[in-house]
Amino acid sequence: MNHCPKCDGPASREIREGVLEVDVAHAGETWEQAREKIVKALDQAIHYRHAGLKIVHGYGSTSGHSIIGPRATAFLRHLAEELGGRYARDRNNRGASIIWLNR
Repeated sequence: MNHCPKCDGPASREIREGVLEVDVAHAGETWEQAREKIVKALDQAIHYRHAGLKIVHGYGSTSGHSIIGPRATAFLRHLAEELGGRYARDRNNRGASIIWLNR
């Protein structure tokens, strides 16, 4: 066991298979709620040593107006840079982005 860089609690040394996926846009979230979900999901992904974090943020409503999508994208890019990870758009879902957690 080693320590989680976010909470200094125990964390296993093995990276879990797969990517942690969290939807932050389809339950009527405000931007503030979506941002909080992203931060909590990132903490969980780091603590449990997932290879990456996929955030489903949507790409806009039928009116074409999107609040969460652009803000989430910018925030995720910032977080990836801050953590030394890599930001990428999900190739299979234009309403989702991934932070690859490089270790």
